[in-house]
Amino acid sequence: MTVMLVGGARTEALRPLVDRFAELAAAHRAERASDRPPRIAVVVAAARPGSVLAEAERMLGGRFELVPLVARLDTDGRGEVELGFDGHELLDVDGVVVADGPAGALVAALDHRAGDLRRRVHEGMPYFGVGAGAAIAADRALLGGHEIGGVAVAPETTDPGDPELRLGPGLGLVDLAIVPHAAQHGRVGLAVAAIEAELVDRVVAVDDDTALEVGADGLRILGAGSVWQCTGADSGVVVASARADAA
Repeated sequence: MTVMLVGGARTEALRPLVDRFAELAAAHRAERASDRPPRIAVVVAAARPGSVLAEAERMLGGRFELVPLVARLDTDGRGEVELGFDGHELLDVDGVVVADGPAGALVAALDHRAGDLRRRVHEGMPYFGVGAGAAIAADRALLGGHEIGGVAVAPETTDPGDPELRLGPGLGLVDLAIVPHAAQHGRVGLAVAAIEAELVDRVVAVDDDTALEVGADGLRILGAGSVWQCTGADSGVVVASARADAA
C-alpha cells in the first residue's frame, strides 16, 4: 500500500508529487492486468468544483481517464454536503486523489465507502490526499478548528465550522493524526497543543509543497518543505522535523 499525504501545494509545486503518484498508479494498474483504460478517481467537496477538476485534468488527464466524485456543498458557507455521490467507481480505479476542502464534508461524502477504500488501498491502490484530503486519511482525524477550551492555539482559518478543535473518525488509512499546511498556516503549534490536551498521542504536520509517503517500506519525504513529527512524552511534547534531503 502507498498513501501520499500532501500538506498542500501551489499548482506547479504539486507537479513532481503528482508525477510520483502517477508512477504508483501506473504500477498498480500493471499489476492488476485490467483491460479497462487506466482511471483515477478525483474526490472533491466544494460548492463550485470546476476549478479543482480542471486542475486535476491538467495534471493527470493526459495519462489517465479521470473519474470525478463530487460532493456539492451548500453555497452559504456552512460547508455541508447538499448532494453526495455513490462512489462505486472506487471499486475499480487505479488510484484516488482527494482534494483539499472542508475535512468534515470530505469524511461525510466518503463515509459509506470508507471500508471499500481501505480495502483497495491495502490491496495496493495508491491514495493521494491534499490538505484536508491528507488529514482525513487518519484513523482519528483532525477535522477543523483552531481553539482548545476556547483558547486559540493556531491562527484562525476559513474553516466554516465551530472554532473549537474537532476530531472524529477518518478513513483509517494511517494510524497517526495529520495536520496539513503546517508551517505556512502556523499549524505546528496546533499539533503540539492537541497532544498536550491529550486529544491525540502523535501528530505529523506536513508543510505545503511537501508529501509524506507511507508505504510498505516505511516513510519517505518528498518535496520542498518539512514534516514535523510531534509525540507526547513524560517531559512534554517532543517535536522533530525532517526534510526530503535528510529522509
